[in-house]
Amino acid sequence: MHEKLAAFGAHADFLTINVSSPNTAGLRDLQGEKALAALLARSTAALAALDAPRKPALLVKVAPDLDAVAIVAIADVVLSFREAGLAGLVVSNTTITRPAWLKSAAAAETGGLSGPPVFRLSTDVLASFARRIDGRIPLIGVGGVASGRDAYEKIKAGASLVQLYSALVYEGPGLIGRIKRELADLLRADGLAHVEDAVGRDL
Repeated sequence: MHEKLAAFGAHADFLTINVSSPNTAGLRDLQGEKALAALLARSTAALAALDAPRKPALLVKVAPDLDAVAIVAIADVVLSFREAGLAGLVVSNTTITRPAWLKSAAAAETGGLSGPPVFRLSTDVLASFARRIDGRIPLIGVGGVASGRDAYEKIKAGASLVQLYSALVYEGPGLIGRIKRELADLLRADGLAHVEDAVGRDL
């Protein structure tokens, strides 16, 4: 862990500990309370030992396929490492579920599903984390964001930052400007001056 942080830490604004990819056998087991606490202990210690003029923010990324008990356990572990240097929680990675409305012949394939099929699930899990964390650590909303309205839903569910992945493949970098314009329009329509005024508004 120290070697990886040393290699990338001086060159990155943030580093994400991914314990949630369904495409790596056994990786999601690291979301268990004891395993996650042990991993974060090693990671934050490596961050503290990093010899760099500017240290990156350290985040942890979780799955959308979590039940209420797991959400509480993960949230509490994450909060316990705030003072040690953990900077935020990314919600979420891809899903192993398959919505009934999928039409593709590839719907039964294994692996993580991204894009629109993960949007509602990831947003609901984000809101559950937001209620438990209650503003004590930043949340990054990810999963199915392809418009300003999608980003706005993530923000109102508790995200103070929003990430994109699949939609960029289909629409390219121009998507970012469109989302910003649409988001600004939605904020004005709700009488809000800043994005931060909308964080957690639906909770």
